[in-house]
Amino acid sequence: MNPGAASPLYLQLQRTLRSLIQASEWKAGMRLPAVPELAQRFKVHRLTVLKALAGLKRTGWVQTVAGRGSFVADHLPEAPALLDPDTFPFQGSSLRVREDELGPWLGETLELAQNRLLVSFSAGFPPSDLLPGEALRRLYAKTMRELDASAWVYAAPSGHASYLEAVAAWLGAEGEPVPPGWGVRAIPGAQAGLAVVLETLTVPGDRVLVESPCYMGALALIRTLGREAVPVPVDRNGLNPDRLASILQKGDAKLLFTVPTFHNPTGMTLSRARRERILALTRQHGVTVVEDDTYGDLRFIGGRTPSFRSLPGAEHVIHLGSFSKSLAAGLRLGYLIAPDAVLSRISIVQEVHTVALPTLSQAVVGHYLESGGFRRHLTRLRKALRERRDAMLEAIQASFPREAEVTEPKGGMHLWVVLPEDVSSLDLHRDAISHGLGFAPGPLFFPDGRGTNCLRLNFSTHAPSVTREAIARLGGLIHARPAAQP
Repeated sequence: MNPGAASPLYLQLQRTLRSLIQASEWKAGMRLPAVPELAQRFKVHRLTVLKALAGLKRTGWVQTVAGRGSFVADHLPEAPALLDPDTFPFQGSSLRVREDELGPWLGETLELAQNRLLVSFSAGFPPSDLLPGEALRRLYAKTMRELDASAWVYAAPSGHASYLEAVAAWLGAEGEPVPPGWGVRAIPGAQAGLAVVLETLTVPGDRVLVESPCYMGALALIRTLGREAVPVPVDRNGLNPDRLASILQKGDAKLLFTVPTFHNPTGMTLSRARRERILALTRQHGVTVVEDDTYGDLRFIGGRTPSFRSLPGAEHVIHLGSFSKSLAAGLRLGYLIAPDAVLSRISIVQEVHTVALPTLSQAVVGHYLESGGFRRHLTRLRKALRERRDAMLEAIQASFPREAEVTEPKGGMHLWVVLPEDVSSLDLHRDAISHGLGFAPGPLFFPDGRGTNCLRLNFSTHAPSVTREAIARLGGLIHARPAAQP
């Protein structure tokens, strides 16, 4: 045991004892050494041993018999491969949950976020107090007069010309121009863009590489379409290229889906060096990179990291952007950028699904981009997001267990919390809902049911004062949870 490590001693001991069970040094049904013997062997206090055993019992590795002691469980939980928690801190405990324990969480998360009886941190989109509502209302009225009858007819399937031109101009001004030989199409949000890419470039049964943890909407979509989501671990610097290289060696993967900037759910950002290596690896193995840059405009600390598509050798990249997070979720408007040859394949499938997007909304967003209104709005939004992130971090530090690990994103809307291993985020969620609080439990973000002691919190939704009070209450529920008995 290492007293100087980031993880508390009881968690270190818990992992050590679990590894003895997994290595079959302690077999199913075997009686464990007595608490004093374990304390002496591992040079820790007996209370540390009791707490470690309580966590193992809570997660199904150990069972106790009154008057006889602790035993290795007869039926061990099906655990995924262990990952070094110091290298891969966002994975959570080794316990995992079954898919049937989760339910239709994508829809439920959005419903919870809109339930006025809850203070919910479950879904991420700009709340009403941060929307440029009055500016958009005036712009809609002005644009309707300008377009007259043409506001109510089909736009071109690729998108309204003024919108596509405004998007390209905005990206160019941000240092991310659309290069020659590439094109832009309007899409009803990044989720729809991923759906059309999956249907165009894969067939049921194909393997799609995803970050672990991964945006829950992507996982739900991949499962619904009959593709297989293959997890690639995320560390403190984003998607781990060494793990990606190992998985790519096995072959057969068709796509890599990634949220490289202000990753959903952890909030971390992939460095340029890692992007370049991932780009090279995927190009070498013939794997298309689908880059979701939905949060790219929401940086409130530091400078922009180049997108995958703007790096050399990015001909196998498809870029998804959206105004659902940066402007208004209800617009359901985004864009897809890809090489012309790929775009022509995608357009056939997209047109079957959507025919065309509403002319009026595209024209309004185009005007807002061109007028400078969007840039002014982003300045205000970024400032508010940083204030709200800081309020949440301060409240977590004051109210959550000392050993909880929390990310500190430099943009976006989410942060990730890893609680002590004996905390079930699903149990905590049920308790929180009954107390008027909401969040997104960790297992929603893993294709293999990991993350049982993790949760994603959206810091954008509420004013700092509301966040501080609600996070304090949530911390109280964590501390008040029934203690597992060894």
